[in-house]
Parts: sequence; structure tokens; C-alpha cells
Amino acid sequence: MNATERMYTAVAGGVPDRVPVYPKMWLDVAGVITGTDFCEMIRNPILILSTMMEAGLIVGADAVRQFHHRPRDLAVEDDKVYEIDKSGNKIGKVDMDGGWATHLNDPKIFTFEDDYTMAFFRDWCCFDEPVIRSVDEARRIAVPDKSLYEQIGCGDLQRKVTEMAAGRIELIGDLKTATMSFMTIMRGLETSMLDVLDNPQLAHAIMEKGAAIAIERGKWCCDLGHRVLRLNDSAGTNSLISPKTWRQFILPHMRTVCQAMHDYEPECRIYVHICGDVKAMIEDLIELGMDCIGPLDPMGKMEPAQIRKQVADRASLMGGVDTLSFLNHTPEQVEQEAADCIRDAGMNGGYVLSSGCAIPRASNKENLIALRTAADKYGIYENGRLKAS
Repeated sequence: MNATERMYTAVAGGVPDRVPVYPKMWLDVAGVITGTDFCEMIRNPILILSTMMEAGLIVGADAVRQFHHRPRDLAVEDDKVYEIDKSGNKIGKVDMDGGWATHLNDPKIFTFEDDYTMAFFRDWCCFDEPVIRSVDEARRIAVPDKSLYEQIGCGDLQRKVTEMAAGRIELIGDLKTATMSFMTIMRGLETSMLDVLDNPQLAHAIMEKGAAIAIERGKWCCDLGHRVLRLNDSAGTNSLISPKTWRQFILPHMRTVCQAMHDYEPECRIYVHICGDVKAMIEDLIELGMDCIGPLDPMGKMEPAQIRKQVADRASLMGGVDTLSFLNHTPEQVEQEAADCIRDAGMNGGYVLSSGCAIPRASNKENLIALRTAADKYGIYENGRLKAS
């Protein structure tokens, strides 16, 4: 199998030739691994895509995510990075320690009724005050049609990187977020957590728009040829909200996304990334149509053997290696932890070896390579089961 076949088979619940390796690298880790300047990546969106691909190849990954960002003009002063407008005026400081979003000096720059703004809604944050203040405003949030991503050049960039990858590594399509994490961008984390208790109509109105944006983006990804798609909701975790609240607000909108994408492209497979504790929602995630559940975060007490026993063969699983192990352990220790995850969650296929969440920027490159080493040693399948090592 090639990398694409291996990743798709595992996410779809089948038995590949080997457990696929898919470390949760973000842009900063990819930049460090490849020696690519962060500011140049922010200025030039194709560098984000190609750097992710190159970093994945260096560490032996079978797949990497593809994040599309808008080009930004930057100014660097006193070790701080600012986004500037066409006149050279600073519009906000760029968060170089976290998500690389521009913290806008004037929230009015974030025009939620504009398609382009909402196509890149994660590139901005303000926000001393919520962006969306009422149900009426929520209903006016723009939903970029899938054609916009072609019009603004994202399709051309992705096709160039896909050609560069030349089948050596699978490129995962990104739906961004549709539910609680989308709402936190529109309202802020603390306000969003209160909204689901005090302002449910507004919460649903915002998540309806988040789902609609994710669906259009997903259609564009499928049109490009992506068959494995990522849906994120890092904030929709029992580490922050109760299972009851999750079922009232997150579940219906997540189901909408899954059903729409499976209807649009029956061959697409969706995996969900929810940080922390997801144990109480496992049955719900299976019921709503999620193909693969991740990231099996040890810091959220998501033990691979326990979750596999509960899920059986009804969904694929992803993750399991403690995020901090890449920072604090030796390659040999990471390899052993990965071997345990493969045995506990991947005995009969349907498993993707990955980290419990995003790998820290200062992690040792050899610790990422240790995932592939473990997969090669302990993740080979023979006659539908792991080959005895």
C-alpha cells in the first residue's frame, strides 16, 4: 500500500499493511523540523502547505494536515511581529507563541458578514468583546461558498503541493471547526461556556453557521480529491462542558456536518479531534456517523485499550501517545509507548498511530521519528491481525 491507501484504509476501519503514522504536527513544529522561517510561512501560504508536507516526510509520517491561511504583510519590531495593512499601519500583533492569529487592535476589522473574512476566521482574534452579540448578527455570519476557495487561489496552491507530494504522503483536508470551538472564536471561551447555559438560542445560531461553513469547505476539499477530512472541536470536551451540554449543542451540528459530507462524497471519511476527556461521548460520536475518533489523549484519561474495548469495530481510533512524551522522553521511551498503543488499539486494524494532541514546538525530532520506528517494528499486519513481533 502507498501512504494514501494505508491512511484511508485505517480511518475507514479496515486493515492496512501497516499501522499508519500521523503525528499531530502544527505549523510551528513543521517549521522547526524543516528550518523554515515562521514569518516567511505567514507571509506566503504555500510555504505552510509545503512545509507541513516536507516535515511529514522527514519524520516518516504517512499523512499530514493541510492548513490554508491568507497571506499577511508583516513588520518585525523588538522581537514582536505585527500584521500591517497596505499603508504600513499596524493592525495587530501576531501571536507567534500560539496559533499565529493576528490580535486585532480594532475588532471592526473582523467583518463577519464578509465571505473572505469567514474563509480565514482563525487568522484573526480580538477580542475584548464578542464579535457576535445577538442572534440577528449570528444569522448574518457569511458562509463562503466552496467556489470562493478556488477564486482566491487556495485550490491552485493545494494542487501544487499535492503534485510535490507525488503520492509519498497523504494530505488531509481540514474542515476547521463547526461547533464549540467556532463559537469561542465568535464569543470568547468564557462567554461561550456561559452562553450554552444562559443564551441557548444564540449558541445554536452560531453553531449552525459554523456547520454550514465547514460543509462548504468540506465540499471544496472533496472536489480537490481529499478523502480523509479532519473536523476539530478542541473546546467541545468534557474537560470543559458536561456530556448533557455536549449532546444538546455539539451533537446535532456535528451530525449535520457528517451527514452532509457523506451525502456529498460517500467515499470521504471524517475523523474528529476533541482534546481531553471524550469517554462519555463515544457512543454519540459513533451514532452521529463519525468514522474515526481521536486523539485518544492520555492527559484526558483516554486509554487506548479501554476505548477499543468500548468501540470494538464500530469506528476507527487515532492517537494515544502522550503529547508531553515528545518533549520529556527519549526516542526509545516514545517507541515503547507507541508499541503499547498499537497493541491496545490496533490489533485488528482501524487504528492510526498518533499523538494525544499537538506536539510541542521544542520536541526532539527523533521522538517523532520514533513513531514510525514503532509502526515498522510492531504495526505490521498479516492475515487481518498484527503480526507477532
